[in-house]
Amino acid sequence: MTLVSLWEGTPVDVLTERWGVPMLEIHDRIGSTNDRVRDLSEEGAPPFTVVLAEEQTAGRGRSGSVWHDTAGHSLLLSILLPRSGPVPLHLPLLVGLAGARAVERVAPRLSVRVQWPNDLMVDGRKLGGILCEGTRGGVVAGVGINVRQRPGDFPADLRDRALSLETAGDTEVSRATLAGELLRELRSVVGPSSTSLLSGEALMELQARDALLGRIVETAQEGRGMARGIAPDGSLVLERADGSRARVVAGRVRTV
Repeated sequence: MTLVSLWEGTPVDVLTERWGVPMLEIHDRIGSTNDRVRDLSEEGAPPFTVVLAEEQTAGRGRSGSVWHDTAGHSLLLSILLPRSGPVPLHLPLLVGLAGARAVERVAPRLSVRVQWPNDLMVDGRKLGGILCEGTRGGVVAGVGINVRQRPGDFPADLRDRALSLETAGDTEVSRATLAGELLRELRSVVGPSSTSLLSGEALMELQARDALLGRIVETAQEGRGMARGIAPDGSLVLERADGSRARVVAGRVRTV
């Protein structure tokens, strides 16, 4: 675990002030940025504390899946959000919404969708993922976005299912600019005044960005059906073949 003082050509103290965060750590190599933010939270770190890394050796996704990254090619960022109690179902979707908006600001030719419950998608392929975990001092939100990878940088079994900003948009993207936009959007959508349900503009935008809408999916919780949108509580609405509907709140979901 090695701290760096310069990232993307800018001193870390300058980025701390520019982004308006109370604490910022940037590591050359770390096990998990989420784990580091959790440790800082338990030591009393304030909300919106941020940890970034060039490389994670124990990065993970939802349900314990492995997060693959190549050193220096991704935005790997975790932030302590000012929430209390268990992680609400809709929170990863709000973090995803912030991520989608941030990506489109730095790569405006792209159209980013949010796939329930925690993926960022472009042209049907995974651009990034979100992992929200509870801790004593709030909720740790981890965001991983592929930025500079070329097809050969992904494991063979992921090359047809993943992409990066630079391969999708054929443009160079500053990770520092992307991080700043992401943090700004996160403050907007999941600040202290955000509610426990999706509503208004956020709900409408998520429904418009819903990558599963109208698709046949197989769910671990409720079986097979057609995805009919995102409910205000953050659940996935599933319509079965007999016309009945159920709300999926947990477990894996895949398109068929």
